[in-house]
Amino acid sequence: MKKKLLALTLSASMLMSMAACGGESADDQTPTPKPTTSGTEATPEPTKEGDKTPDATPTEEAPTPTEEPKLDFGGRTVRIGSYYDMTPDPNKDTFNKAFSDRIKFVEDNYNCKIEFINVGDYMSSYVTSVLAGDPSCEMGYMLTYKMLPALIEGGILQPISDLKDSNGESVVDFDKPWYLKSAVEASTYKNKVYGMPLMGADVQYGIFWNKTLFKQYNLPDLYELYENDQWTWDKFKEIALAGNVDLDGDGEYDIHGFNQRENLIWSFMSSNGADAVKKTDAGVELALDSKEAQEALEAYADFMQNVPHLSGWLGDWQSQIWSFRDGQSMMCYEAWWISSGYLNPNADGEGGMQDEWGFVPFPKGPSATGYASYGKEASPWVMLNGIENPEQVAQIMDQIYRIFGDDEEAYTDAVEASFEANARDPYAVEVCLELMPTVKISPLMGFDALNKLLNNEVFGSIEKGENTPQSALEAYQSALDSMMADIQNHDYNKDLMDTYVNPPEEEGEATE
Repeated sequence: MKKKLLALTLSASMLMSMAACGGESADDQTPTPKPTTSGTEATPEPTKEGDKTPDATPTEEAPTPTEEPKLDFGGRTVRIGSYYDMTPDPNKDTFNKAFSDRIKFVEDNYNCKIEFINVGDYMSSYVTSVLAGDPSCEMGYMLTYKMLPALIEGGILQPISDLKDSNGESVVDFDKPWYLKSAVEASTYKNKVYGMPLMGADVQYGIFWNKTLFKQYNLPDLYELYENDQWTWDKFKEIALAGNVDLDGDGEYDIHGFNQRENLIWSFMSSNGADAVKKTDAGVELALDSKEAQEALEAYADFMQNVPHLSGWLGDWQSQIWSFRDGQSMMCYEAWWISSGYLNPNADGEGGMQDEWGFVPFPKGPSATGYASYGKEASPWVMLNGIENPEQVAQIMDQIYRIFGDDEEAYTDAVEASFEANARDPYAVEVCLELMPTVKISPLMGFDALNKLLNNEVFGSIEKGENTPQSALEAYQSALDSMMADIQNHDYNKDLMDTYVNPPEEEGEATE
């Protein structure tokens, strides 16, 4: 197990570059993962008294208990809103048990109260309550592509990284091990951090593979390819083709080598060190002209045009996952969360996938320096504008997050335990531990019009062979330039007013 790698990642001062809400849009049909939790007290470890002689033999000492600070928050209640009650269940897992215990400790010792509330439609609740001058909660659940840029530019959220204590120091140190680094980066816009994401086991998209079928049809072991650094785009294409099986000779595949529910281009991009857009001090800019992006677009076009596979939704959005679960496809492009939601039996031992399965990263491209895990969103808690004493709220949140203090190994152990709970084999756990530091959340989905232009038209024309990557970018350059100019000058406040405060009347609705 590569626990040391994860431990180093949790302690790194650099933020790493790079769960969805069901029933909202075609891109959102994924059950929202309930955020895993972590955080405890942190003070510097006391220096040891006395000097050691050069030839002294080091001895292992019992760890010194962390000394809790003396804090009094004056009875402050912090309401944490969401579309459901997010009170942590201590019986769920290590993180939730530790988080539940930590909340009780902070409430009992620091004179404050944490209240989890259901605000219903959280987007509507946050926007309308802040604009009315009476925020519905202090902190709220949020998908990053919904906050960035609309709620930030529209003034609904405030930057937590700007909050200072009485000494002028930042209230929140996002380099601490109780913050999930990939989600911190995803919550950052114009160099300010708007989310407080709690540490948890986080791996996004990769390739699930049916180990039983691979063995039955003599396909290569993906773990061996990964271990030997041979899991590449070319090998992926080769296996996807070899995995197409016509069992009854009717000319149609009964087993597909590969299926994808989500748009594959994003993992081709991230697995080659590219993205369609990149964040800048002024917001975002296009990044499609790089060598890495061009290679990704060419490989994507080749795969989509020349590898028969299941693509898109098979009616119900979950059908693609069930297809893999039921042995109708050899490989499945999905996020790690389906391991517990679909591939493993429930608490009563019912359901789940009968065949053995494994999990590897998306194969890497020729310009990649390593494997990566692409994600379209993170789900931190954000701070609403207009609340009283936001510095105090941030302090309270920072305290309840410290479930293991500065003990980075404890966070590593809890993360590993979370992966182990949902994996079928030890190697999947190792893959997840190695992938977690590489998670990259793209900001693209936050820019809805640009996202649709790229996915539906630019990349759609490349996928169908109507354009080469180069000719597609040339054909749509004017539209892309216009879209980027609009992003720089867009009136997001008006959008919020039109959507949530004064929405247009539906057709047929009575008017006065």
